[in-house]
Amino acid sequence: MSELDLEKVSAEIEADAEKRRGQDREIARLEQDIEQAWAEIAESESSLLAIDEDGDPLEQAASLAAIDPHVPIGSRRGLRSIKWLIRKLSYWYARFLTDQFNVFAGALIRHLRNVETRLGRLEGAAGYLGDSTVPAGFGVLDNPPEPSAGVVSHVAGLAGSGPCLVLSGGEGAIVEAIGERGISAHGVEQDPDRVLAGLRRRIDIRSGGVLPHLVGAEDGEFGTIVLTGFVENLPLRDLIGMVNQASLKLKRTGRIVVAVADPASRARVDAELGSGLGLSPVTWRHLLQQAGFDASLEPCSDSRITEIVVAQRTAPPSQP
Repeated sequence: MSELDLEKVSAEIEADAEKRRGQDREIARLEQDIEQAWAEIAESESSLLAIDEDGDPLEQAASLAAIDPHVPIGSRRGLRSIKWLIRKLSYWYARFLTDQFNVFAGALIRHLRNVETRLGRLEGAAGYLGDSTVPAGFGVLDNPPEPSAGVVSHVAGLAGSGPCLVLSGGEGAIVEAIGERGISAHGVEQDPDRVLAGLRRRIDIRSGGVLPHLVGAEDGEFGTIVLTGFVENLPLRDLIGMVNQASLKLKRTGRIVVAVADPASRARVDAELGSGLGLSPVTWRHLLQQAGFDASLEPCSDSRITEIVVAQRTAPPSQP
């Protein structure tokens, strides 16, 4: 058996490919379109980069999107020549398919980056914190104390229809009082010790962030939303986002009850650390009125929380 002339075979394959391109203009046009699209999205560095567990997943996916069709042929004589011939025979067909996949992967990565940017904008519109908008004292103040028995009784009496959501729920006194009136209720609390204290009393207190829980709820899920406790120490941007989200999560005849202390009554240390955090009941009423609620102030006999805001929806919830 005579030895194969690999250079001659390679030349014949290339000539046949050129002939097919000349006979079928559609193939040549598609190849040109793919090459042009690939040139626009291809990475300048090598596509075979190692995976970094701490890296940006989109950047890693973009770098791995380019598939190299040149499979290794090894170094052993004989087998090397056979593998080279097989690779050469299949390359022309495989390249066309591979380039299409690369174009698709590049377009998908670009789309995911656009989605990531839009999600960032939506989070900002929903009132999520950004590093440049956090007041200096955020996270420094201690959590507000548990509500007194008078506040608990008053808030429970002002609750409307159920289900009821209490943010933040503390050890569950308000949740328990509302439940005793026959209204289904649960609370969300960020302090694990308070959550544990509530669970020991068999009260439905759930651990987690206040805003994330509210955002994750179904639209029109609640008849009443109580805002108290930890919301006293949130920045204005978070509070506006909370009102917007609460409006979406309420039923058409839903009610918001706000039981907070007036920031103006804080002691000197708390006033300085809490500068820019929390709103007075009067400001809460104004904010809820601007959001389309019929809001009023109810006097409370408590020494700390002297007024409670009750806001009844007067207009259908706005569409997001």
